[in-house]
Amino acid sequence: MGPVIPGGQLSQNHWTIYMLINTGSVQLNMQLANTDSDRGKLVVKEHAYTSSNTAVHFWDIPALQDAKASAVYSLILAKGRDKYNMAEGGVRCRWWVLTVMRDIVESGFVEGIEVEQFLPSLSYNYSRNVAPIPLEMKQGTFF
Repeated sequence: MGPVIPGGQLSQNHWTIYMLINTGSVQLNMQLANTDSDRGKLVVKEHAYTSSNTAVHFWDIPALQDAKASAVYSLILAKGRDKYNMAEGGVRCRWWVLTVMRDIVESGFVEGIEVEQFLPSLSYNYSRNVAPIPLEMKQGTFF
């Protein structure tokens, strides 16, 4: 999302999930549907790259060989994870990412990973050239 203030070092951090595929990546992005509401909108995009040049922090979680992006997307729809209220000006995307990652692990798309091991890292705001700043993770709501 860029710096908090123009020219500043502190990033606003917007968290998304990238699934790597043969031709690049598929991004799962829960973002604000519009500026007049806290309602989220799931945006799914295919990219020709495997690493975003705007990422300030990321983790790799290896998927099983036969895991398909389309199956993960179907899981998100089946669990109603596409229906989410962000609240507070669009924050709470970290809770959505954590919830979807839990679903992915529980559904067997990855092996040997405990999503909870990433909880401490999800509790910070990350910016380039600035030490991580503790940031409480707030829960949005599914509807």
